[in-house]
Parts: sequence; C-alpha cells; structure tokens
Amino acid sequence: MSVIGQLNERSLHNQLKRRYAESGGLVEQKVDGFVVDVLIGDEIVEIQTGGMIKLRRKLDQLVPAHRVRIVYPIASTIRILKTAPNGELLSNRHSPRRGRPEEAFRELGWIADMLPNARIVVDILMVAVTEVRSDDGKGSWRRRGVSIVERRLDRIDETITLVSPDDYLAMLPDCAGTRFTNSDLCECASLPYRVVQPMTGALKKMGLLSVERFRGREHEFTRG
Repeated sequence: MSVIGQLNERSLHNQLKRRYAESGGLVEQKVDGFVVDVLIGDEIVEIQTGGMIKLRRKLDQLVPAHRVRIVYPIASTIRILKTAPNGELLSNRHSPRRGRPEEAFRELGWIADMLPNARIVVDILMVAVTEVRSDDGKGSWRRRGVSIVERRLDRIDETITLVSPDDYLAMLPDCAGTRFTNSDLCECASLPYRVVQPMTGALKKMGLLSVERFRGREHEFTRG
C-alpha cells in the first residue's frame, strides 16, 4: 500500500504546507488553543501524512467555528534512492507499488461519524514522491536494515476534493450498481479486500450506505 504515513515525513509535510500557503496563507498558526498547519482567512488546512485518529480532538474543537481542510497524500508513484551511510548513491529505481484514492478510507474511517460535513473538506492528493533510503543497518527487518530517511514531493498528479455526500459516493467504483457486497467490488474494480472493506465501512458510518440483508455470509449494501 502506498499511503503516506508512519515515516519521517518532514520534507513532504513542509512542501505541502508551502503549497497550500502560496495563496496568502500563514503557516504554524495558533487557533483556539491548537497549532494548525496553515491558516487561510478563516479556513484551517491540516496536512495529514499519518493517522487521522489524531485529528479528532482538533476537529471537535475547531469545526464549530472554522472550515477545516484535511489534506491527505497518497503516493501514486515512488522513486526510491538508496544511499550508503556516507551519502553515496547505490541505486535509483521506481517502486512497483501504485497507490489508489480509495485507500484514503482506511484513515477516513476514524472520523467517518463526523462526515459528510460542509465545514470539513477532504483533499485526497495523488502524488509522485522520491523516497530516500539509507543502507545503515538501522531500518526495519522487512527492508533488511535499510532506513527511510525522508520522502520528497515531486509533483501533485490529481486532487480529489470530498465535501458532499455525492462526492463520497462517487468514490465507489462505477461498476458497483445499486446492490453490492465487498466481494462484488473486489471483483468488478480489481481492488483488494483490504481497500474495499474500509471504504464500505466508512461510507456506512457516514450513513451513505445501508445494509438490508446478507448475501451468503456478506453484507449486501445499498446506497442511502
């Protein structure tokens, strides 16, 4: 999965803050007792490269008086630079992983009971990033000790903005039809279950999908 998170994201986070502040925004401002990433007029922008569960307390306090835009980047392409501890470049390759917008629901599920909300805007950014790794022996065993040093933004390929119920429902694959199970979506959209289940679960919490019956052992969803 190519969702950005659980890494050292300072470069990416700061780059996105600067992007959103370009139109006259102020970075790292204190609002109602919280430090927010960007303040543009009365709109608060929060760049979220990690778990959205951390945003709940902020949203509870800020949303009644402010419009909050949550920016959530997903890596559609990743270029990986592996370096030696002295900085020498060892390899330059592209990861075979390709992120998809639907992956955002894994985190949106943490705040799904607050959505849709006219005061909460979600920008899903499909981004190309460069990931710098160091073969320093200190990283995860899954990467054989290679550490991730940083991720840098190369470009923004697409911005998907979610505000209204229709915006969220439009994230369902076109092949969904009027009644469907998670297995139906997996098959017709070539999506893995780990992506489909959080999406239908979040949309159900939002009140945008309902379950009227079981089909075999699965819930059968309908819109609304």
